[in-house]
Amino acid sequence: MWGIWLKIFGAIALGIIYNTYYGGDTNLFFRDGGILWEILLESPSMGFRLLFFTEAGDNSPEIFQYVRRIYYYIDKHSFAVLRISAVCSIFSFNTYTINAIFFAIMSFTGVWCIFRVWHHLFPQLVRPMGVAVFYIPSVIFWGSGLLKDTITLGALGWMFYGFYFGIILRKKMVANILLLLLGVWVSNAIKQYILLIFVPSALLWIFLQYRNRVKSRPLRVILLPVMMSIAVPAGFFAVNQIAGEQSQYSIDRVAANAKINSEWLEYVSQQQGGSGYSLGELDGSLGNMLVKFPQAVWLALFRPYIWEAGNPFMLLSALESFFFLLLTFRLVLTVNFGKLARQFVDHPILFFSLAFTLVLAFASAITSNNFGTVVRYKIPFMPFYLATLYVLRYKLKNSTKLF
Repeated sequence: MWGIWLKIFGAIALGIIYNTYYGGDTNLFFRDGGILWEILLESPSMGFRLLFFTEAGDNSPEIFQYVRRIYYYIDKHSFAVLRISAVCSIFSFNTYTINAIFFAIMSFTGVWCIFRVWHHLFPQLVRPMGVAVFYIPSVIFWGSGLLKDTITLGALGWMFYGFYFGIILRKKMVANILLLLLGVWVSNAIKQYILLIFVPSALLWIFLQYRNRVKSRPLRVILLPVMMSIAVPAGFFAVNQIAGEQSQYSIDRVAANAKINSEWLEYVSQQQGGSGYSLGELDGSLGNMLVKFPQAVWLALFRPYIWEAGNPFMLLSALESFFFLLLTFRLVLTVNFGKLARQFVDHPILFFSLAFTLVLAFASAITSNNFGTVVRYKIPFMPFYLATLYVLRYKLKNSTKLF
């Protein structure tokens, strides 16, 4: 079980590095979670209310005296993380390292779920799937500490497992759908955009899965464009319904918010001497944003280049990107394109995985303008993309090699 030990190592390493050199989110999450834990000890009824029933930013007089020191109280997504940290503090007596290990274990349960699904479908690829899911260095580091990314990576795994076994296979439906709903709830509370990308990708999976069960080949050919024409609008509708009209992720607001986020992160990068990049000017329109789709996806998947790395962490990410680039080109340039495309139709999980990867890669790059931010945003899709490459190579070239 090297996977769990690597997660624990990543959690401790991130804590040491951030506490020694950087500071930032992980320290604030722990600090604010500690304050919430102290409130729970001082006034159990108020602590319980804040943990489970109070909305972030509620400044009612009876609440404000308790929460005025909590930095992230106004941000509902960050407040969800420090609530989890506060619950962990009940068992750790507010010890950072133990809380971080709890976060790492939660993340590992989700990562293990991702592995279980891929292994169930492709049992011949145990080693490649182990590498794809457990051993990507950036996923170990950024997906293990006391951070949002750690919890949402775990929640993504719960959704993936619950959806596959509960919806696609219909096995142990109650337990698996409950796991799916837990993942949905956590993702929606902390990083809603991951849920908004997962849902339409999963809808495509369902449509292709049922299309493949049709025995008549001519009918399957006819159904493919019909189902896709239904699945895509259904995906957009689902995104708007989940996001809500006032959400920053609603379709009519996403381009404007991407522009604002990109400009803000670019400013922060310049002020702090970060590793910035530019995809060109964003004018806040959906058309202008979508034109940058190929460039943004390439950047998230295959950059930073090695010569763009300005520190050891960026160099590690650059080496991962180079590895992804080599595997991708070796596959694309040595196989028949028709056979390659056919695999995505015959194996709907590959279509899901590619759709999830491409959309999240685009979203990560278009809103960041900073490689340091992209490295964190991209960790949810990295296991899926690498697993997809390994499956395609196995199906098309009968290879189970890691490289």
